[in-house]
Amino acid sequence: MKKSTIVSIVVSSLLISPLVLARHVQADEVGSNSVEPVLATSTNQESSPDKSVSEQVASSENAEVSKESSTENVGEKAVVEQAIDSNQSIGEKESHLDKAVPESSNVLDKAASDKGTVPEKPVADTGSDTEKNVDSRIESNATAVDSSRESGNDRSATRVSNPPKTTLADLSEVTGQTRTEEDSKKEATISEAVNQLLKWASTKEGQVGSTDQDRLAFAKSLGMIDQKAKGSDPVTDLVTMVAAAKKLHAAYRAERKTPLFMNGRAQPIFPFTRGDNPEHYSYENSDIVRYVVYVETDYDTDGDGKPDLVKTFVQVPKAAVKGDYKAPTIFEASPYVTGTTEERTLEGLGLKEGGKFDMAKLYTKPDKRKAVKEVSTEEVAKTTNPKEWYYVNPRESSADYTHYDYENLNWYNYYLVRGYAVVTSSGLGSKGSDGINTTGSDLEVAAYKSIIEWLNGKRRAYADKTSNREVKADWSSGNVAMTGLSWAGTTTFGVASTGVEGLKTIVPAAGIASWYDHFNSQGSPLDTGASNDLSWLSVYTSGRILDKDDWDKIKDYYAAYITKLNELQHKDGHNYNEEYAKRDYTLDAANLKAAPLLIQGLNDDNVKPKHFELMLEAYKKAGIDPKVLLHQGNHVYPSTRWAGTTVAGQAFNDLMNQWYSHYLFGLQNGIEHLPQVTAQDNLDPNKWRRFDKWETENKITARAYSKREDVTVSSDFYGTGENWTTRNQDAAFHSSAVSASYAAPVDRDITIKGHIPLHFSAAFLKGDKKHAHVSATLMDVSDEEFDVVKEEITYDKDGYSTRTLEKETVDEKGDWHGSNLDSLPVKEYKTHKVKSVVISRGWMNLANPDSGFNSATSRHSIDLKENEYHNYTMYLQPNLYTVKKGHRLVLTLHAFDPDYIYYADPYEVKFKTDSISATIPIVEESQSLLLRYQPNEKDTEYAKLADRILAIAKKNPAVEKDNQQDKGSGSELKPGGQMDQQPPVGRDSMEFRKEQKVEIANLEHKENDASSKEVALSREVRLPETGQKANSWSIYGMLSLLLAGLWKVIGGRKEKK
Repeated sequence: MKKSTIVSIVVSSLLISPLVLARHVQADEVGSNSVEPVLATSTNQESSPDKSVSEQVASSENAEVSKESSTENVGEKAVVEQAIDSNQSIGEKESHLDKAVPESSNVLDKAASDKGTVPEKPVADTGSDTEKNVDSRIESNATAVDSSRESGNDRSATRVSNPPKTTLADLSEVTGQTRTEEDSKKEATISEAVNQLLKWASTKEGQVGSTDQDRLAFAKSLGMIDQKAKGSDPVTDLVTMVAAAKKLHAAYRAERKTPLFMNGRAQPIFPFTRGDNPEHYSYENSDIVRYVVYVETDYDTDGDGKPDLVKTFVQVPKAAVKGDYKAPTIFEASPYVTGTTEERTLEGLGLKEGGKFDMAKLYTKPDKRKAVKEVSTEEVAKTTNPKEWYYVNPRESSADYTHYDYENLNWYNYYLVRGYAVVTSSGLGSKGSDGINTTGSDLEVAAYKSIIEWLNGKRRAYADKTSNREVKADWSSGNVAMTGLSWAGTTTFGVASTGVEGLKTIVPAAGIASWYDHFNSQGSPLDTGASNDLSWLSVYTSGRILDKDDWDKIKDYYAAYITKLNELQHKDGHNYNEEYAKRDYTLDAANLKAAPLLIQGLNDDNVKPKHFELMLEAYKKAGIDPKVLLHQGNHVYPSTRWAGTTVAGQAFNDLMNQWYSHYLFGLQNGIEHLPQVTAQDNLDPNKWRRFDKWETENKITARAYSKREDVTVSSDFYGTGENWTTRNQDAAFHSSAVSASYAAPVDRDITIKGHIPLHFSAAFLKGDKKHAHVSATLMDVSDEEFDVVKEEITYDKDGYSTRTLEKETVDEKGDWHGSNLDSLPVKEYKTHKVKSVVISRGWMNLANPDSGFNSATSRHSIDLKENEYHNYTMYLQPNLYTVKKGHRLVLTLHAFDPDYIYYADPYEVKFKTDSISATIPIVEESQSLLLRYQPNEKDTEYAKLADRILAIAKKNPAVEKDNQQDKGSGSELKPGGQMDQQPPVGRDSMEFRKEQKVEIANLEHKENDASSKEVALSREVRLPETGQKANSWSIYGMLSLLLAGLWKVIGGRKEKK
């Protein structure tokens, strides 16, 4: 073979290999259902569905980039699930279409719109004669580029083979920068062009970023450059870059400061001034107006004869206060942020249980206050003491840490500089507010609803608690979004269930849909002691104690309320009752109107994934298409004040900016056409998958098989000598006295998607019938270690657990915020090696055979009788989890789950083997599996038993008496037996807040890990970025095989010669 021929083959192969690989990968990831295509960010929409916040578009400016504007065909269908790499934003298709096309639009002043007047445009900068000349030359040279553009705005695909070069001299003609003879010869890089153009557009130092990295990020946000562009790349589209710079230039110099929309999102053109320095903050010197009002509610929950007032903290760009535009609001309703007590019982507050309390009095509606005068926002803001929103909480501080509230003061700065207002309230019973905290009840929800009504002009708020001076939200457009983590995510769904006008969207992260399922599961508690009381969260957040005089007025009244709440909550054991119904937001699904983006960590064992499913089902009943974002974190909000994250390569905050721009400003950017589900992969956190719906019709029908007709499990870890801290790892490979284990090999990759109904027939044998709790796990097991994103759980000698998720900093300043805000680190999860991992688990009380998936089905218990069988369906938590070919699915059955509850008095439960089956929802085609019993090595008799004929699946009668003596219990139970390592009484649901405080302390002390690597303990507080790294190695591998093959061919030819 000639050398030239060999070279040709090698070169051709190198060129075609990535395409072959891409097709191969794409083929592997095509599913069986269809998904709605993700629309391009729309850039040519001039109208807005919300007349009060219409876009203002300068047609002459749009003409410069109209050739790039395009909206994708909604009718086209893509594959059911798309695996997308980390460099592809949520608004892009798999072809990596760049939607970054400039769009200029300023928001109309609502008042002007109401009057029918033409809104005032930003002051146009006509530019110098030199600029006009260079514009003309640039536009004429760009014809070839523009004519080759395809729909979809794929700039990376529209480069011509020999685009006209852009020199530094070209840039200097636009920006007026001094140039040299060399400038006309030197080709300009993107970084040089971006720096010059943005600095030319700006009016002050630091306005467009302090580093090259910041300015490149800004340019991508504006649509000035391609999302994948590097600073060192040559400039190939100066037309678009100049057009974008001109819009920014005009916006900065506009007489009326209004939000700027380009590339389908609000841009960071508003300046920021900090509010966490009370000694130096003032209204006059701050670009962000901050003040406090007291919103009047309907009810008198503290019994003082007046409607409760709830303290509400407002942050809003000064331009809105001055009347330049009407601002929409991002509202966080969090009982935590104004200060917590760090206590969980009345005793911790120095109070005693007792006293009589009539719950009906909480719903008393006194006459409303009469306003004596009206004062402006500016008047109130000038007189509000900054210490109203920034103060030390001694109860949350320690010797080496000082805690300041409002703790979320700086959490939403990203949105303030883009023109949004931010409102925060801790609601009833918090520091500065009236009332008492009622832990998620309808009264709590009504109070938060009142704040939205104030923002809509339908309710009164006052400048203080005594003067009756009314303050209107005169800067507000009336459009509101609610968001937050945990309880702050819960309130979003609660308020949405009221159907309140003006609430346009909710973005709950790990929010509770039904408080019953937060504390219980199908009749079984998920915690013990005070941590299983609704009241403990009320005690924890009763911030009125921070003001002694205020607290003294209500403390005895409050103690009586808590006493009554405990009584009513537990009067039916761990069953659903009226108190839980007041806190079950799914019951009011018909009222839901606000568009939802539901965020959930798939490794969250605090607020479990079932809650997002309950929300999703409620929205479907309301006829609304919910969107779901599932990540591999635990109890976290994806982005925080100390670190950012990405979703499929797009910054989480940027995604939310698109979401809020659409739902709050009315911008038509296509974000509403996201697929229903976007989910991070468990095996590779760099991979994100999309599904057009959460439900799947495909399933694995898994049945248990054993040579024995039944199996008995004990709760007695002490008496049986089993180690409870390794029970799951042990059960992954064999059964024991405390677990029954069944396994089936998986012959192809499968993706579990949804909750798992587990059916079985069981009988209580002996022991303490008051606590006949059973639990189950489904595990992914392999004989060889494999990589997965999952919490590692370790236990100390006292039984306390530590949960870790390993992560690293992938970019110290990669989370760009814009304006004069600092950029933050981007964090990324790491996988770790395991041989077994719990996919899902469930819990149930044998006394609740009729309990189903929905909370309200757990109303009734039966009196258990020994050796009497009942049929049960336990619902294991939903997950999205991929099991690799060659692994095993292992189903295990246990008594109580010591990670959640602990009972010293042992009991035994017997399961009928042939009744055990699981319906496992999967993405791939349906199949059947036989889960074979895994005997313990000590169970030498099992191998000697004859195989049984597999019974035909049938439903057992609801109640069946077993008259035979149990053969599974070999010894008497030992009442009160103690484990060597006892689980602590109750899990600490506040671990995520402890972690937040650690992060805040680290941030304040500027402690940076030199290795950029850290371990997040217990409930993680953020979700890191993702990045695709595997594909490049796959390409190298393919090329290596190709070259090896060629070498062999050449060698063979030589041998023949």
